Amino acid sequence: MSCFDLSGFQGLPVGVVIKYRQDWATFDRIQAYNSNVSTLRGNSKPGLTYYTYASGDEQMSFVNGQLLHVRRYPGVNWNAVEKN
Repeated sequence: MSCFDLSGFQGLPVGVVIKYRQDWATFDRIQAYNSNVSTLRGNSKPGLTYYTYASGDEQMSFVNGQLLHVRRYPGVNWNAVEKN
């Protein structure tokens, strides 16, 4: 997981920064979960399921968090875990 870095986000209203921080954390949490499931499924545990979003808002928060990661660290592959 990566730490939310505020550099490059100066001058934003506090409410926006809080939302960005939440979106960032949502992406980290779900991505870590799905990455673990992917690894375990590859180790003969096919019954495990990938994360199911609690709501459309949570799914949008994940996508927004992913975009923030890409914006902050453009040279890193931030693609969501492949759900095979």
